[in-house]
Amino acid sequence: MVKWIIGLLLLLLVAGGALGYWLFGSQKQELEATHEQLMEARQDAAEYRRRAADLDAIRARLERSSAELQEEVAKKENELARLHSAQDELLSELEQEIADKQVQVEQIRDQLRVEMVDEVLFDSGESALKPEGIAILRKVGSVLKKAEGRTIEVQGHTDNVPIRGALAQKYPTNWELSAARATNVVRFLQDEVDIDPSVLSAAARSEYQPRASNDTEEGRRQNRRIEILLGPGGSALPTRASTAATEQPVP
Repeated sequence: MVKWIIGLLLLLLVAGGALGYWLFGSQKQELEATHEQLMEARQDAAEYRRRAADLDAIRARLERSSAELQEEVAKKENELARLHSAQDELLSELEQEIADKQVQVEQIRDQLRVEMVDEVLFDSGESALKPEGIAILRKVGSVLKKAEGRTIEVQGHTDNVPIRGALAQKYPTNWELSAARATNVVRFLQDEVDIDPSVLSAAARSEYQPRASNDTEEGRRQNRRIEILLGPGGSALPTRASTAATEQPVP
């Protein structure tokens, strides 16, 4: 009887130990699984925080870019408003000359072009400014002078008729004539209108950028001209050939 009781107790102890081991082992596995899940969750959280930091950095860059873009747009709008103001003033000041087709005013993108036929400014074959030409240049110069921060380029253009006779001793070709005319206009704008010479430049185009055919007198008249270009500060001014496709005459 005693042996039977002792055997039963031993059996119960073994069974209890087995049950305890099974329960403890199961809890340990659950604990380990929970620990792994916690580590994964921490890694995910760290990754989310990194991504959030990256997104914050991107958002900050976009906000800066947006602010810079808005500032640039506002700057461009202000420049265009000033250009339109100069254009309107020129159209008002040169109303009669424009009506007589002696002067043209054109806006080309963010630039302004004032074109004058040579007969308004010079006698035939000469580079000295005529009194009526001086009067027109004073009007033009007084408006251009207000356009601070912009470049002013004066271009001299001729027809393709060769220079002959005594005049050829002074101007061997149309290059020299166009250069002398452009330079004299620049000197007038500097000396008489008091425009800052650092924004002025003179360019000789000779006969090589014609406005019209040189086969007719009217075409040659259009080709003999002075062009004054008001352009953005610090940028190169385009030739007529490079802007022909995009330029729009002012109505």
